[in-house]
This record gives sequence, C-alpha cells and structure tokens, in this order.
Amino acid sequence: MSGVGPGAGTGTATGTRPARVRPAPAAGNDWEWAAPAPATAPDPHAPGPTGPHGTTSPGTGTPHARVPRRRRLLVSLLPLVLLLGVSACGFLRVYPAAQLAPVAAVAVLAPMALSVLLSGALSRRRATLNALWPSVLLTVVGWLVAVCATLFRHGGGGLPTPAAMSDAWSALLDAPHAVLTTILPVPGTPALLVLPHAVLWLASFATAELALRTKGPLLPALPGVVAFGVPVMFGVDGPGPGLVLAGALAACAGLVALTRGRVAPSWRSLAVGLPTVAALAVVAGAVGPYLPGIGAPHDPRHTVTPPMRQPMSVSPLDEVAAWMRAGTQPVFTVRTSGGDGGQNYRLAVLDSYDGVTWSSDARLERTGGRVPSQPGVDPGGTQKVVQQFTVQSLPGIWLPAADRPIRVSAPASADLAVDPASGTLAVGGSALGPDDASVRAGYRYTATSEVPVYDASRLQYAPAAADPAMTELPRTDAAGQPIEAVSTFTRTAAQATAGATFPYEQAVKLADWLRDTYHFDPTALPGHSYRQLEFFLTSGKRGTSEQFAAAFAVMARTLDLPSRVVVGFRQGVPVGGGTYQVRGQDVLAWPEVEFQGIGWVPFYPTPDAASAHGASVAPAGQPKQRQQVDQKITQQPRSATPPRKDGVGGQAAASGRAGGPPPWLYAPLAVFALAVCYLLRAAWVPWRRRARRRGEPDPGRRVLGAWQQIVDRLTEIGLPATGAHTAAEVAAFGAERVGGAAGEHLPALAELVNQVGYAGRAPDAAAADAAWRHCDAVERVVVRSRPRRERLRRALRPSALLGCR
Repeated sequence: MSGVGPGAGTGTATGTRPARVRPAPAAGNDWEWAAPAPATAPDPHAPGPTGPHGTTSPGTGTPHARVPRRRRLLVSLLPLVLLLGVSACGFLRVYPAAQLAPVAAVAVLAPMALSVLLSGALSRRRATLNALWPSVLLTVVGWLVAVCATLFRHGGGGLPTPAAMSDAWSALLDAPHAVLTTILPVPGTPALLVLPHAVLWLASFATAELALRTKGPLLPALPGVVAFGVPVMFGVDGPGPGLVLAGALAACAGLVALTRGRVAPSWRSLAVGLPTVAALAVVAGAVGPYLPGIGAPHDPRHTVTPPMRQPMSVSPLDEVAAWMRAGTQPVFTVRTSGGDGGQNYRLAVLDSYDGVTWSSDARLERTGGRVPSQPGVDPGGTQKVVQQFTVQSLPGIWLPAADRPIRVSAPASADLAVDPASGTLAVGGSALGPDDASVRAGYRYTATSEVPVYDASRLQYAPAAADPAMTELPRTDAAGQPIEAVSTFTRTAAQATAGATFPYEQAVKLADWLRDTYHFDPTALPGHSYRQLEFFLTSGKRGTSEQFAAAFAVMARTLDLPSRVVVGFRQGVPVGGGTYQVRGQDVLAWPEVEFQGIGWVPFYPTPDAASAHGASVAPAGQPKQRQQVDQKITQQPRSATPPRKDGVGGQAAASGRAGGPPPWLYAPLAVFALAVCYLLRAAWVPWRRRARRRGEPDPGRRVLGAWQQIVDRLTEIGLPATGAHTAAEVAAFGAERVGGAAGEHLPALAELVNQVGYAGRAPDAAAADAAWRHCDAVERVVVRSRPRRERLRRALRPSALLGCR
C-alpha cells in the first residue's frame, strides 16, 4: 500500500493551558482558529475535545479560542463591491452618467454597510451571526428612507411620508414600461431612476448576506450578475459600454473566487490568479462579439407598445399656402455653428399618401436627448451643425432641425419626443401652449445634426432602396376601377426621365424637368390630391412648393423610387450675431428619395421664388454642395454599366461588414476560445491542487498532503504510478533520485506519514511546516532535472487536467 493515508488520527495534548471555548459557529460564518502554544509535548494517545462541527480541534487537540477574521472578511467584500459597481455601470446604457452616479453609489454601498452592521459580523463578542429577518426588514425600511430622501423629496422634505412612499412605489411599477418606450438614454428623472435604485439596492443586500452567511466562493457574485442583466435587457439599443463591462464583470467574479477560496490568498496565489482572471476577461471581451445572439441580442422594445400619440391633426403640407400668405410673419430664430451655411430645417416628414393627402406614420417616442441614427446608412461624409432655436409662432407639435439630428437638448420640463424612423422632433406637455395646438412662444432648444456630405461617385450608381411601403400608390378607386390620374403620372414620369440609366439620374432628371416646365406661384391654390396634381401637371403648370414636391414624390413612386415629402423652412434672413430670422414665406416643401446604403437624399424641384419663368435660376433651397454634386454627375460621361468600384458594390460590401463577421469565422474563434480555456486550466489545476493540500487546517492532513505532493513529483521522474509502494519504498526511491538534504529527510518524513495515517498520531503545526519544506526541496530538484518541453507536455495531458494521475 502507498504511504498516502486518508487522514490524521485524533488525540489530546497534555500540559497545555486551556483556552476559552465558544459555541460552534453557524454554517458559513467566517471564523479562524488561534491555537495557544503548548507548554509540554502533546500526548498522541489521549482523547481530545471536539472542535466545531464535531471534529477534533486541529493541531494538539486542545480547546482553542476563536476570533473573527475581520480583515479577511472586509477584503472579501471589496471585489463584491467592485462587481456591483460594474453592474451599476451597465445602467450607463440606459441613464445619463451624471444623474446615475449618485443613485448607484447610495444603492450599492448603503445596503451592504447595513447588512454588515446588522448581522454582527464585526462584533468580537459574538460567535454567531444575528438572525436574517431583522436585516431584511430594516433593509426594506432603509430603502424607503433612502429613496424618499434622494429621489422623492417633494412634499415630504425627504421623509418617507405616505405620499412619498406611494409615489415611489407607483414609479417603480411604471418605470420598466417607461424605459422600454423611451429612446435611450432616458431622462434622469426620479420616476425613472427609481428602477436602478431598487435593483442595485436589492442586489447589494443579497450579495452582502450571501457573503456573510455562506461559504460558496462564487455564490455571493450571483446577485450582481443578475443585476447586470437588467441594464443588458433594457439597454440593447443604448449608447455606452457593453462587452467591456461584461469582461470587467468576469474579472470581478474571478477576484471574488480568489478572495473567498478555502485557502487564504497569498502573494503566490495572487501572482497566478490575477493574470488568469485578466486573461479570461480579455478572452471574453474579444470573443463575445462574434458569438451568435451576442452581437445582436433580442430587444424587448419590439414587444412593447409605446404610448400612442396623435402626431398631427392637420398635415403640415396643407399649411404651406397659409405660411406663404403670412409673408414676413416671424416663425422662429436660429443660430447655427458649423457646416457651410445655407441649411434647410426639416419640420415634418410625410411618408404615406392616400391619393388625397400626404400624412405621417410617425410613432413618437420620448427621449432624453438622443436621436437614434438610421441603421445601415452611410452617406459618405457629414458636417456637424449645432443649432439654437427660439420659437416665435410655430403651430403643431413639430420642432425644426437641420436634416436628421443626433442630439437635442431642451428645458428639463419639456416632454421631448422623436420618431425613430424619420428622426423628426416633437414636444408635448409644458412645451405646448395653452391650447395644446402649437409650441409655446419663447420655447428654446438646441439641436445637433450631422448634415450629409454626398459623394458623387457613390450617388451616381447607387440603387434605389428596397422599401415597398415607400413606393405604394392608390391605383384603384372605391369601385375597384383604375384611377386615370395614375396613368397620367406614369406617362409623365417616363417622359421626364427618358434616357436616364440609373435611379439617381432618374431623380435628378425628374427634378430638372419640373423646374424647366412649371412655374413657381406663391398665390397658387393649395392642395395635392390626385385631381389637383393632375391639373397642375397638365393644365395649371403653376404652384407652390407643395405641388412641386408632391408631384415629384408621386411620379417617383411610379418609377419604383421610394419617395416621401418633407415640410420645412429655408435658412431665413440674417439679423446679426450669426442669428437668422425664419419667416412664414421661407416655408419650403421638398421630396426625398431613398437609396440603398446612403439613406434619404433630398431633391429640389421647386424653382427659386425670384424666377419669373421657372428654370432660369437655381432650385429653391438646394445647398451649394448638392449643386456641385449634381453638376459633377451630369458632366461625367454616361455609361450603361457601372464600374466595379461603384455605389452598388461598395454598399454591398458595407452591408456585409455591417451584418457581422462571416460565418466561417465562428469555427476558428470557437477553437481558439477552447484552446485558451484548456491552457488556462492546465496552469490552474496543479496550482489549485497544491494550494488545497497545503491549506488544510488540520496539521495531520497537511503532512499527508505534502507526502502526496512528493509522490506526484517522484512519479514524474520514474516512480511507477501504482498504489503498491509503501512509504519507506517511496522514501528510498526519492533519496536515491533526488539526493541532497531533501533526500536525506525523506525517510524520517515517511515514518511520520505512517504514524499520521495509520497510528493515529496528531502532529503539530511545526511538523506540518517541516513536511512542506521537504516537499518544496523535492519539487525544486524535480523541476530542474526535467526539460521544459517534457514538463509542458506532461502538464497539458488530459489526465493531468482531470486530476487522474
């Protein structure tokens, strides 16, 4: 039989000074044993008193005094606080950092401090923790006090009055739906911040109690991981860090495992464990984006119905004629910075046509200031334009902005809303006037836009977007008969674009044809139904920008070009200090056409107001940059076949990149991840096995662990891997192969192992330390005697990783 026995025997110590004995701690209490120095040699044959959990006291078998390991307890709580901090940072995808930080700090630190104090874990006079239920009750009361003192101070002065607690509870119930129906990041209002406050408070309380009352190394990390899942679910479309925080969460979990292991962390264990934790975090962050379902997780917003709001009662396109008649009546002032000047300001986007009226299908959602970008769109270049608006007389709920804004800021009391599809802005609540039919006079806000700068080479050959909803037209009447006006529009559009080869060329020729053929008349009758547009194209040939834009959009749809109508304003007149006054007569309607990968591109078919005969001047509202792009395209030699490096191929490539990595990349990444995990486990298993053997609290088990470690090392240099060797035979083999001081002491160590394993001797701590010194000496000799390549090959064997030696 091998000299590796199953455990140490029991015995008593004589001649020692008795120590005060305290009751056994509850399971999970974090205590350590402090043994007094024996006055005389212990008697291995005398029966000894039992220690905690019915076992003999380690070492000499005498009673021992227990003291709480306060320092290790506090050290083990630090990585848990870091883990909860990472979970709190996950909410940065949902809430602004300035408003989230104080709420998260209180919700993470306060309940953990309460749990430590209420449990009695830091008391020197108590051997067991206090009951759990007082901590639960007082933590709930503490949350009510904290949330009323920080978020719901109105009315109660920070006290948990019934009204304040009712407001907090109602806000907590409504917050999930409100967050899911608001464009991220959501406003940092108390009614919405109560959600992270409650989630983090509950997670911090559960983490502290699990850390104090359980022994599992990773169990206390579970509440923090669950809490991190809340912002992951609510912030799918939000800005801010994502996978970086996931890697940090994995690193914090690794630190928790290191500090709460059975063996107290040492410099050696930290030197091995910390790089391993860092490597795991880096691998998780590098591989995570390429795993299926991680790069594009499910968005619960798709399953939540946003609050329905009637976006408009009257189409802004119907108001163009009224604004034109208003002449110099001020509408708003705007001060811009950035861009090249000459900006138009979009007010409303009309994307649905029923043959009578162009209307909007906008689904307005509340926003804290962010306007989401249109996915899959890259115009090629942008210019940042910051606009400061002051409303003077603006009917309806819409707010103007240059092109599609990316951010908007307004007074805290304003109820800002955005249509994610078109990027148009709207307001409600206190931002509206007394009649709720117009924006309040004097209302101020700032919009930041990235105005597209188009590339002629991309536009020239860009295909039209595949958007069937934007090419639909009513083609039959109520009786099911074809509408004759649609045939008129189709023939006219074909005539206007004759000879055009590509979609962008068709749109440019259609806009040029309208300007060349028809006249701008600010006094023309309003209307854009089929009948009125047919009259405009065939007989009247005069109209405002309402008829020009609507006619272009309808005819473009007969050419299968996705189109819509935009109502807005031109830049206005300068009034000094970089500010422009926009008046009613500056109103302008223009059409837009959607191109694949580029997005919605505006066109300007309306002749300038100063034109007496239609097309003798530049189009109204067209920026200089667009004029240069169109001129460059029309001056280029026409080709029936686009070059290989064109908008089509470029967009296809961009679409492929935007859709994620190619499928063939998943298999190599999976193999790489498995290989890294295999190498990390190969480095961790020997260290963990050795640490577990050396960290045994019972000196007898530590002696047997040192001997088993020696047997493992001697097996590597030729000792047959069998259980038939006695301890003396193993010692003789080691003394011959190892030699030196370590080899000379192996026989004595083998005798001690026999006494511990079979004779029931209980060695003291000094004997256990000496056994491990011999083990260290043997290991050093074995490591030096074996080539590095052989050591690496042996460490990477599957049997070594599975512990099957």
